Amino acid sequence: MPISEFTLKPRDDEPVRRLEIFTGSGRRREWPPEEKARIVAESYEAAETVCAVARRHGLTPQQLFT
Repeated sequence: MPISEFTLKPRDDEPVRRLEIFTGSGRRREWPPEEKARIVAESYEAAETVCAVARRHGLTPQQLFT
């Protein structure tokens, strides 16, 4: 089966909405203190989850907790 015909599906048979493939050296990013503070403050908002905020900024939840 060619890759174009392949669809990833989670357990509940709903198609995967997003798939990221990381290539390259994975260079470490540098965040200004103001940006870090804004992202952390965003995670404390009542309607937000840490996972959602982390995903939006390209982080893992562990990085945001730390």
